[in-house]
Amino acid sequence: MKHLCYIILLIVMVACAPSRPSYVLDPDEVEDILYDMHVAQSMYDQRVENFNDEDIISLRASVLKNHDISQSEWDSTFNYYCRNSQELYAIYQSLTERINGNVVALGGRIDGLQDSEADTANVWNREAAFLLMQQAPYNRLTFEIIPDSTFEDGDRITLQYDAQMIFQDGYRDVVSFLAVYYDNDSIVTNVIHTTSDNHGINIINNDVDRLHIKRIKGYFILNGNLVHTSSNPNGTTMRLAAIRNVKLLHTRTQPPAPAKTELEANTDSLTLDSLRRDSIQKAQGGRFESTTPKFVTN
Repeated sequence: MKHLCYIILLIVMVACAPSRPSYVLDPDEVEDILYDMHVAQSMYDQRVENFNDEDIISLRASVLKNHDISQSEWDSTFNYYCRNSQELYAIYQSLTERINGNVVALGGRIDGLQDSEADTANVWNREAAFLLMQQAPYNRLTFEIIPDSTFEDGDRITLQYDAQMIFQDGYRDVVSFLAVYYDNDSIVTNVIHTTSDNHGINIINNDVDRLHIKRIKGYFILNGNLVHTSSNPNGTTMRLAAIRNVKLLHTRTQPPAPAKTELEANTDSLTLDSLRRDSIQKAQGGRFESTTPKFVTN
């Protein structure tokens, strides 16, 4: 009898749960469309250096056409999921796993900052690719790194990533915040804003003071002022930021050369003058006339 009551209560709860409107696409289909938009734009970015918003709008319209979905159907569907953030977040979780497993979607690199360099190591401990949406708390990803034995005093810290904006409208702004805590209780921070599909590089140098790093903290955030616009006060327009190829690098640096003493500076000057004189002498066929004034005595 007790179990029967639980079953009846469960049936009532399911029956009373709000159903998804008939005009709303299923989560799997929404995920497929978002995934195709992401991959199509990634491939487009690799072929075209200078593109504008009209190109991106046309690209996404072609994805909807391939799925036989009209723009109005897509807008209505996305507006629904934006009002039901838990369902939308579940879609993003599945989509993130899909992006992480796809080589094409994760293509791209920043020359000269790869972790394959001899004195550089990647210590990023979160997902290499993730999505930010405008509704809190899904608009932010935080991280913290505790240095291990591979860190050395003077290491340069570099946070690098590729940002891709999937927006219907609104001002694009992904904020990258990086903070390095040193053993003398000082903190150095740096903030960069990524406002288009681009590479982001956030760097904190330590090659002068060469302090010991205690920890590294930071976050990515899709700027909160994107939620409301005059044309869409409820913030139900599609605004996503795909962050991928994330790396947090610590790079070994060489200490600056010590300042020369006055004697060493004078010696270098005399050596340079001697080299210049020998060079002029060779150019004149071995003849060198001194420009030193001559004094004649009677």
